[in-house]
Amino acid sequence: MNRKKRSSTVRFGPALKAVVICLVTCSLGMGYVWQKQQINSLGQQIKENEIVLEELKRENKRRGDNLAYLMSPQELDARLRQLNLDLVVPKPEQIVVLQELRGINSVYRSKTEISSVRTASR
Repeated sequence: MNRKKRSSTVRFGPALKAVVICLVTCSLGMGYVWQKQQINSLGQQIKENEIVLEELKRENKRRGDNLAYLMSPQELDARLRQLNLDLVVPKPEQIVVLQELRGINSVYRSKTEISSVRTASR
């Protein structure tokens, strides 16, 4: 009688091992397929982002060229004539010079002491 009980438990062990091995193998296979799918989708996203980046670079270059053209002296003079703006060079008494304070010590200097005067130039 003990032989029959032993043989049924012995048969259940290998069956359980086979099921566990199948589950592990299937899990590993599904993980592999999922990783491959993730790699493919990320590759597609990278490709789309690179295309968008190239388009943005072209647009940035086009706008930079347009800005350089609009800031050229010839174009600015043409716009001044077109808008009838009578702009002239300011007289020396109309120019205000701002001093740049450097550190705490410069706050306490008297107004007669002027370190370095910086003006705007064209």
